[in-house]
Amino acid sequence: MQVTTTGSNQIKRCLFILLWGCCACSKLYAQHTIKGTVYQKDTRKTLTGAAVLLYDEKARIKAQTQSDEKGNFAINNIQPGFYRLLVSFMGNRTEMIPVEINGRIKTLTFSYIQLSPSISLSRVEVKADRPLMSIRKDTIEFNAGELPSLPNANMHELIEKIPGLTMDENGNLFYLGAPIKELFIDGRSLLQNMSSAKRVMEILKADLADKIQISDKKNISGITEPGKNEKVLNIVVKDEMKKGVRGTVTAGYGTHDRYNAGTTFNLLRKKITVLGDVLANNNNTQSDAGTNYAISFNGFNQQGTNKIFNFSTYTTMEVSKKIKLTVNLRHQEQDMTSNDVQERENILSGNSTFYHSNTQNHQVNKLNGGIMFMEIQPDINNKIIVAANVIRETKEVNKKRLYNTTSGRMDTLNSGMLNTNDSAVNKTLDANISYSHKFGKTGRILSLNAGMKNGWQDNYQLNLSENYVFHPLISADTIHQHVDPKNNVRDLMLSTSYSEPVGKYWALAINYAYENLLTNNRQNTSDFDIFSHDYVPNDSLTYRFDSRVVNHTVKPSITYNKGKLMIVGSAGLSLSTLNSNNHTSGEKFVRHTTYIDRALNIAIKLDPYKTIMINTNGMTMPLPAQMLWPVNNNSNPLYVQLGNPDLVNAFINTLSVSYFSNSIKGVAFAHNLEGRYFQNSFSNAVFTDSLGRQVTKPINVSGNWGIVDNNMLGFRIKHPGITVNYNVAFDYNRVLSQINHLSNISKKISFLQYIAASYNWRKTLELTAKLGMDYQGNMLSLQGDYYTDYIQYRLTFNVNAWLPLDFNIGSSVQYTKNTDAGAQFTLLNGWIGKSFLASKALAAKFYAFDLLRQNKSVVAFYGATYRERLETTNLSRYFMLSLTYSYGRKGGKHPLPPAH
Repeated sequence: MQVTTTGSNQIKRCLFILLWGCCACSKLYAQHTIKGTVYQKDTRKTLTGAAVLLYDEKARIKAQTQSDEKGNFAINNIQPGFYRLLVSFMGNRTEMIPVEINGRIKTLTFSYIQLSPSISLSRVEVKADRPLMSIRKDTIEFNAGELPSLPNANMHELIEKIPGLTMDENGNLFYLGAPIKELFIDGRSLLQNMSSAKRVMEILKADLADKIQISDKKNISGITEPGKNEKVLNIVVKDEMKKGVRGTVTAGYGTHDRYNAGTTFNLLRKKITVLGDVLANNNNTQSDAGTNYAISFNGFNQQGTNKIFNFSTYTTMEVSKKIKLTVNLRHQEQDMTSNDVQERENILSGNSTFYHSNTQNHQVNKLNGGIMFMEIQPDINNKIIVAANVIRETKEVNKKRLYNTTSGRMDTLNSGMLNTNDSAVNKTLDANISYSHKFGKTGRILSLNAGMKNGWQDNYQLNLSENYVFHPLISADTIHQHVDPKNNVRDLMLSTSYSEPVGKYWALAINYAYENLLTNNRQNTSDFDIFSHDYVPNDSLTYRFDSRVVNHTVKPSITYNKGKLMIVGSAGLSLSTLNSNNHTSGEKFVRHTTYIDRALNIAIKLDPYKTIMINTNGMTMPLPAQMLWPVNNNSNPLYVQLGNPDLVNAFINTLSVSYFSNSIKGVAFAHNLEGRYFQNSFSNAVFTDSLGRQVTKPINVSGNWGIVDNNMLGFRIKHPGITVNYNVAFDYNRVLSQINHLSNISKKISFLQYIAASYNWRKTLELTAKLGMDYQGNMLSLQGDYYTDYIQYRLTFNVNAWLPLDFNIGSSVQYTKNTDAGAQFTLLNGWIGKSFLASKALAAKFYAFDLLRQNKSVVAFYGATYRERLETTNLSRYFMLSLTYSYGRKGGKHPLPPAH
């Protein structure tokens, strides 16, 4: 009995101690919340998008958020301790609030946080773990000071250190896979719809940037169009750099008469930015000799041997408080020679024919153009945008080709030679004017737009070929033709849209668009007559036709926007009329088409740093008028392109799901999954005869579909200063075609992995590395689902170091292997330089290109009806000595790292 009682007491005592311990632990590890509302002190209005950071006692960032549309914010899951709460908003003083979290208070509320306006930026300095980035509404802002660069580094080298921001080998910029379509300097547009920003990024030096900002691209009404994931990039210039004129003058000369000379300048002011660039060289680069030629994945060099002369200016200014103006002018010349070896397998049922050619190319291009973009905003409710683009391009091409076609048994079907002289003048004129008016009621907007695009293409071709046919009988065919094709296109576009808010979160909109597209094609063909020694018209290859497409589209839409959730649904009805006249044959086609487009876009903001987007749409792809009649190019008589007047419009259905996230610690992630299905897709029917000639005709097919899965991860480790960008993409496409009246299904698989890393040590040593693996697979039903594939590996490694006594050394190496082309090579470059004068204003550099004499250009490609391998001669080893003088630069002698 006594034993039982004692045991019972001990059990109760143990249970009490256990319960007390659980309660103590629950209090110790309880999670707490900080809430608050942010106001502007003078106006007493709430601030939307104020940045809120929570630091611990060691000045480490523990949490981040933003105030919502009502100025409210909340930080959850905070452990007990002492903190500092920093609240900031652009143009206001930063507020720092000491915070103590203990077990007695579950929610700590700051109901009235006031931010005072400041003329000069005032902030609390937190020296440890300063955030790399911040987010204000839809703008991501990176601190350029947190991205250390070497002396003389350009803007291209700076942006490579930003997580998620990448540039491809063609100079196109992307942020988390989304294309960057416009470049701003201090909020003024410098490049509109840019196709390449690489050279501009070289003209601008890294030390002038204070902030790098990335935001969504908006239309004239200031609205991000649903379903469009396009970005703009803004470079905020340091105040001390807005004085004087900066630039470089460079000259270099090397072995084999290689030269590279040029000058750049930039003028940066509060209300005007002017960039200029003059470049002339024959060493296969678009950079001046003062730039360190860090190799990209396709090499910095162009194919063949090139001689260029480029001149360009970029100007953006505030003409007045109400007018912003951008003017870009350019002149480009290129003289290129190359030797191409082509091996092409034309796919047939059961076997194939093989086309081999060796071509000597000489091409001269000249381009003159200008872009004008003007934004007029008389008041806050009205905006006018006027844009114009003028381009004139001339081209002279001379090709001498030796070729032969063999069967699967290696029997020669034909062989011969083809000489082609082709000259062309292409002119383009684009003009566009847009007007937007915001009414007194928020969300009520009227937009008007008018645009015109004119294009003129005038060609002159002289074709001389000798084709020897061996099967079934030996015969010869000689072609000596003069071809004069011309193509004129005029496109007139008018549109208007009106949006009206209905209720607190809903809005209705309607859009009307009118398009009138006129295409005129004319081709005169003449054959040389050996008896009259003159050219005689060839009626079978002479034609003249025109096509006019008129579209009327009405598209109503409805929008639900409640801050964190935005849903946009729309449906469009289009009436299309196609009139096409073949004046040569007297045929005329008239087609009336009614079709419907649909779209549903959903954006979910989990918080200011994480977003989910779901987009589904169905869109009609109107028939291009050029597909109705033959293509106006006979430069290779073995490949003939016919037209098809029986084509109908295609329709594409897409569904995509995307997720984006950012962190002020420098971590960016994006995932995009997209599926596509085509109805009446445009494809080709290919007819291959026993002589090795191919005739291609466009057709409609149904059953084409594809899927893309793309993931991108970017992060930066401040210590020791490493930025990593990793991308993995999978792409599957099923494409239908016809070959000699037989259906062919081509299944293409692509798997791409890419990783790039950069490391900067004390602004003295910089290492960059890029590794890529591109897997391509192709299966053709016509050949019994025979599967062929290849992998292309690419590795680049760049080293750049500054040594004592202002010496600079570096090296770039690229290793490439293509398993299909059977090619692998290593391109090794290196340089040593020395800077002079107190601010390193004068630099001498000795540069060596292709030290191993292995430079090549080999490309393998899988088409729906053929496989191809193309090898092009490239520039080989040379050495160059250059001098570069930099004027107007700031800063003194580059400090060396402390001795150990």
